[in-house]
Amino acid sequence: MRHVAPLVFVLTFGCIGLAGCGGSQSPAETAAPPQPAPEPAAQETPKRPELTAEECEAGGGSVVGDIGDGATQRPDYRCPSGAEPTGNIRAAEGGPMAVEGSVCCPK
Repeated sequence: MRHVAPLVFVLTFGCIGLAGCGGSQSPAETAAPPQPAPEPAAQETPKRPELTAEECEAGGGSVVGDIGDGATQRPDYRCPSGAEPTGNIRAAEGGPMAVEGSVCCPK
């Protein structure tokens, strides 16, 4: 009998302890998941004339490629000289593809 009392004690308080660990969720845990942040407003690509790389260079300009961040297609983009691009570069008719995002800059 003397071994039963400690066993009853351990089982009783063990069950109470387990019951306290589980149970109901607080209101914060049942709230709806957070909504994703809104997308930033898309910047409109400037309306520039399109010309081939050859047309750009024949007109005294130089072709400046985009480094991959889309900066050349933003309205506030300025050429290395500080001037606005004179046009967007497109592929020549039947020629190889133009480098995406390239612009014509005055020299």
